[in-house]
Amino acid sequence: MINIFVTYRCNLACPYCFARGLARAYPADMTPESFNALLGWMESARLQSAAFIGGEPTLHPHLADMIERTTAAGIPAVLFTNGLFPAPLAERLAGSVSNFVVNYNDPSLYTRAQSAALHANLSLLRDLGARITFSKNFSAGLCEYGYLLEGVERYGVRAVRYDISRPDAEAANEHLGLEQASGMATHIVGFVRACEERGVRTGLDCCVRLCDLPEPDRRYLEQVSMKFRGICHPSIDVHPDLGASYCLPLHDVRVPDVTAFEGEQALMGHFAEITRPIRFSGSEARCGGCAEFKRHCQGGCMALTRPRVPDVNPSPHILLPGASLQ
Repeated sequence: MINIFVTYRCNLACPYCFARGLARAYPADMTPESFNALLGWMESARLQSAAFIGGEPTLHPHLADMIERTTAAGIPAVLFTNGLFPAPLAERLAGSVSNFVVNYNDPSLYTRAQSAALHANLSLLRDLGARITFSKNFSAGLCEYGYLLEGVERYGVRAVRYDISRPDAEAANEHLGLEQASGMATHIVGFVRACEERGVRTGLDCCVRLCDLPEPDRRYLEQVSMKFRGICHPSIDVHPDLGASYCLPLHDVRVPDVTAFEGEQALMGHFAEITRPIRFSGSEARCGGCAEFKRHCQGGCMALTRPRVPDVNPSPHILLPGASLQ
């Protein structure tokens, strides 16, 4: 699955957000012409699915048309949203979106009107029979999850995507460093257990250092939590200009045009090759003596372990097929 960032505009300002800083680099929404080119590529590449994301993707004036055309092409569409969209949009998209992944925030982040709109939309989607998945980002100031457990029961949610907050392109957001992430990992085990008790499946979005967890907790998460791993893999984040990054925290590791590649696997392979020089370099001194290192774990996500390369302007590390970071 690729992530299509149709806009970086948003109607919330979550303190942990790692996409907000890119609004300056990509001030314009994805144009219909760019989407036409992307859809043609997705069809020829036979993508298994595509996620529409942002910013807040429902702010894009042509989002519904984009999603409907994607599903008509036989590509299931996933929508990542904060849930603050007009009710008619929910009614239109309920039959086209395969999964509404709602970033279900701590109640303190919403105004009263926003909270009312969110819960009205969740109730509507539930009543329309839409599939809803909650998304939870754990940061130092936003680690409580009792409200989310109440929400999964209220709206019949059967899956939750979770992650530790990652740095944005400038590391200016509220994110967890390696040592902070270690403490949060144990807290997340409790969260996963609480979800499992309610019949709710969980899935880790990125990766963690395996040594951040006691052995029993690690084995538990490996058994019950989807995609729980210690290796950092590319997410393929496609920007409005059709450039693509390894992931948003590694925004500067990118290609100028995703459609220049034969397909998803070719792009994944390219990203694997160009990140080879930096994949383990930041963790060698700390993790070199560990038997898991370079086998099942790489010492944490690369955005945290490599030297920072602040970059919100598309220029220094644009990588063409066959290029290298070395």
